[in-house]
Amino acid sequence: MTAVSIIQVENDAVEDAVRRAIAEVDGTSVIPSRSTVLIKPNVVNPSPSGSGHVTDARVTEAVTRVVLETNPRTVVIGEGSSVGYDFRGLKDTMHCLEVSGTAGVARRLGVELVDLNRDERVEVRAENAYVMETFAVARTAWEADVIVCLPVVKTHVRTGITCGLKNMKGVLPGYEKKRSHRMGLDRAIVDLNRLMRPHLTVVDALVGLEGTHTHPEDRVQLGVVLAGTDVVAVDAVCATLMGFDAALVHHIRLAAEAGLGIADLAQIEVRGEPITRGKRFVSYHEAARSRFGAVTMIEKDTCTGCMGEILSPFLYLGKAGFEDRLADLTVIMGTPDGVPPVAGSAVVVGQCARAYRDRGIYVPGCPPHGIAIT
Repeated sequence: MTAVSIIQVENDAVEDAVRRAIAEVDGTSVIPSRSTVLIKPNVVNPSPSGSGHVTDARVTEAVTRVVLETNPRTVVIGEGSSVGYDFRGLKDTMHCLEVSGTAGVARRLGVELVDLNRDERVEVRAENAYVMETFAVARTAWEADVIVCLPVVKTHVRTGITCGLKNMKGVLPGYEKKRSHRMGLDRAIVDLNRLMRPHLTVVDALVGLEGTHTHPEDRVQLGVVLAGTDVVAVDAVCATLMGFDAALVHHIRLAAEAGLGIADLAQIEVRGEPITRGKRFVSYHEAARSRFGAVTMIEKDTCTGCMGEILSPFLYLGKAGFEDRLADLTVIMGTPDGVPPVAGSAVVVGQCARAYRDRGIYVPGCPPHGIAIT
């Protein structure tokens, strides 16, 4: 048996809930005295705390305080924001960390803040890999004695959900993030976790995101914090809390099969709140079908950069009254194995799809801006 805690936040006392969640699973036992600790929040874009897009800074601060009490040698808060938010001096990780309030946490507590996208890189090799035998990771993450992973519960276009296992993609530089999509994202996530599996996972489930993350109603108020020392078990519990069958979330199942942790709920002791307390999240694909309308999407392994940018054009087109014309539109993205003859208008989006640029209007970029696509 492995343990995962689900702790209700009472009276907005986030730190109390975080401390209880960690204590319930004896989480500090995995942090030896005088160790180097990387605290890895999920700050994929410049969104404020409480939005559901990023780890709430209150959770990051509470976890950092707990870690500092274990007498570590060094504590670093590190993140590498997602593709599209890695442009130095513009929308880069440091900007995202400021907007989210995470940088303020580092300043208050006197810990180092590192942009893992800009960090020195180390080439590593994963034994028995599914798809990524070798890849580059940030040196700060590679050399840490302990990794504390702080994800948010969200749906995802490629992997169904994103939580602890997928949050570790932030230790990859941008080109490796893109390659993980091309190689097969679920399997690449498992290969990454073969080498960079977190020792403790504390989940911000104060506010989660369902659907396509583009509408205010996509925010789901859960008001809980989860913790566990087995990231696979934590993800399995989170998937269940979101109303999904963990056995059908491919990267969770593959991680369990690879021996990285336990995904079988019968072997997971849930402490605190019941696992059935949450509402069922609307999946990305369910929401996309209604929001993309009748448009034909031809895509394969599109990364979150392009997939994120393609959402805003559909919002703009809807507001402009073009819903009845979407049936005439085909969007080609990612690396599809082939594209049949296209009737009507075609838009080819992003660098990865450039092989099909003769099929319609080509919008270059990695990723192209939503306004350019529109």
